[in-house]
Amino acid sequence: MGMFQKQGVWWIDYYVNGHRKRERIGPNKRLAETVLQKRKVEIAEGKFLDKQRPITTTFDELADAYFAYVVHQQRKRSWRRDRTSIRALKGYFGGKRLTEVTPAAVEQYRAWRYATISRRGHPMTPASVNRELACLKRMFNVAWKGLIVLKGGAPAENPMAMVSQARERNERDRVLSSEEFRQVYQEAAAWLKPMMLCGYHTGMREGEVRSLRWDQVDFKRETIRLKSSETKTDAYRVIPLNRTLTNLFKTTTRYVGCPYIFINPAKLEAWQANPEQVDPRYRDSSINHAFERACRKTGVSNATFHDLRHTFVTNARRAGVDYFRIMAITGHKTMSVFKRYNTVDERDIRDAMRQMDTYMDTSAHDAARPPSQPIENT
Repeated sequence: MGMFQKQGVWWIDYYVNGHRKRERIGPNKRLAETVLQKRKVEIAEGKFLDKQRPITTTFDELADAYFAYVVHQQRKRSWRRDRTSIRALKGYFGGKRLTEVTPAAVEQYRAWRYATISRRGHPMTPASVNRELACLKRMFNVAWKGLIVLKGGAPAENPMAMVSQARERNERDRVLSSEEFRQVYQEAAAWLKPMMLCGYHTGMREGEVRSLRWDQVDFKRETIRLKSSETKTDAYRVIPLNRTLTNLFKTTTRYVGCPYIFINPAKLEAWQANPEQVDPRYRDSSINHAFERACRKTGVSNATFHDLRHTFVTNARRAGVDYFRIMAITGHKTMSVFKRYNTVDERDIRDAMRQMDTYMDTSAHDAARPPSQPIENT
């Protein structure tokens, strides 16, 4: 028997007839000591009654409490992704009690989502459904740890513990050729072109490009510096600037008091009137939709803004930049993930064969020379 504290909450731990019991008490240590002593007496006198309070919390109450937690307390950067997942989960589990969210119900939800058509007219992918189930799992974990207040109680076990995620086949190997990029760039909206150049020449993620600020650009050192708190992998990055981007940033209009480089002029007046409530940047969806619209106009198929990141990695490798420096620029932490962005296509294979032909021809020519005959430099 004993007590332990986890994330500011005191728990007591004891055994009854060989079965381990845990009770969440709260932030008061003295109360936990009192309850633990009471349980010892009850067990010793054989008066212990294992009463379980019925769980009356609904899924909507859990979802609302969790979302408020990630936005206001945890300040999670991916709260927009959670909001999308919660909206989908409420569409199925809304109005139900948490006790009805069982592993079987989760599997039914998965099948229901696969039969759903997205707003773009496509079936839901395993990756999208996995993100929703991951959000559901975290919701129950946060409730079980006592990080959010649920008056109706929380289940002692997470129903997602017995649910496995589907295998994702979301690896993309789309690389835009220089001609494809030129065509899409010409048809793109004027406001999108600077962001396209930034993604094409740096390999930055769409969110990093969208949120790029003037204080991150160092013209003297010709670099973009991203703090660890500003990247997806929580790692500090230094990204070099080439002449194209240097000229782009120096000719971009800079608005007084606005920290962002790429802003939506339509929001500028509202932002100036209320800078704390209005975001002057373009939305993620606007950027992606505008890029896809330009692709449709030019006939470039199966391309997204994120593919500019794939294109940068592949172009850097073709230019002879070693993998370690490319990974330092793009922020890839592992080689397994980096390989997904480094595409080897037929062009690379043909170039490799030409290099082999040159090597073999040179080796055969050198082998035919008499040992005494010096090899002349060509």
